Amino acid sequence: MRIAALAFSCVSVAFLGCERGAPAPAQHHAEHAAHDHHAASSPAADEKSEVPAGPRIETGMFLLSVAPAQPEYRVGKPGEVELALEGRGEWHVNQEYPIRVDLSAGPALKLEKQKLVKDDAKEFGEEKVRFVAALEPSAAGEHEVRCDVSFAMCTDENCILEKRTVTMQVEVE
Repeated sequence: MRIAALAFSCVSVAFLGCERGAPAPAQHHAEHAAHDHHAASSPAADEKSEVPAGPRIETGMFLLSVAPAQPEYRVGKPGEVELALEGRGEWHVNQEYPIRVDLSAGPALKLEKQKLVKDDAKEFGEEKVRFVAALEPSAAGEHEVRCDVSFAMCTDENCILEKRTVTMQVEVE
């Protein structure tokens, strides 16, 4: 009898899935090894200007990318980088899960904020989330910006918790 009750519980949970916006129940890393950690072109950045796009991770569930938000960076001048998360296919961004971006950079890049949350987003919807991170370079050269992102992607049947990192090099003149 216990086995039947346990089986019924498991099947019930599987059919409940997650509603749009429900918190993510599980963490998924199966596709992590298959993505590219290196620079690739971002269609959104290409449409805006000829500024080269930053690194990106693209899976069947999402596209996560970081890119320059301006054509050049200069010592002592404020600048920005853009982080975007877009759903793919039937997947959407879980609006109830507390999305978080932890930013880090070397000493030559002063970040305005080291943590971005939902309220910091410039755009926040099921299809796309976009953050703009302000920084100010204090030295010429190439400097790395790292974005550690925690988020959840959902379909009508399932939610998957993701933790991914994207980085880009900022060339400062």
